[in-house]
Amino acid sequence: MAHILIIEDEEAMALSISFVLEDNGHTSANAQDSQSAHKILSANDFDCVICDVWLGSDDGLDLLSKLRSAGTKTPFIIVSGGGPGRSLENVSTRADMLGAVGMLFKPFGDDELMRLVNIAIS
Repeated sequence: MAHILIIEDEEAMALSISFVLEDNGHTSANAQDSQSAHKILSANDFDCVICDVWLGSDDGLDLLSKLRSAGTKTPFIIVSGGGPGRSLENVSTRADMLGAVGMLFKPFGDDELMRLVNIAIS
């Protein structure tokens, strides 16, 4: 069983991910923006983080970059459905450069999610 932080500003998506994780024996916590995620990560240990790129006015890749610069080794899975100013290829390349375990493109299936989670926690 892994403890996983979901950083997602869309409540329905966060609940969907949480349901799949819990259905597969994991526990989860949720943050809706990078500021709350940073506080939660500072106070708790997680086996994995699932982070959306577009968090309203925040950027999940910027959060990952700051955490990596601070020495955080927690595996990250990046999620994106696209957004303004960046192609999915650009987002995927940056996620790879920052050491993300992998990338999920919305909409994604439960099997895709769990495949990357299993890689991240192994």
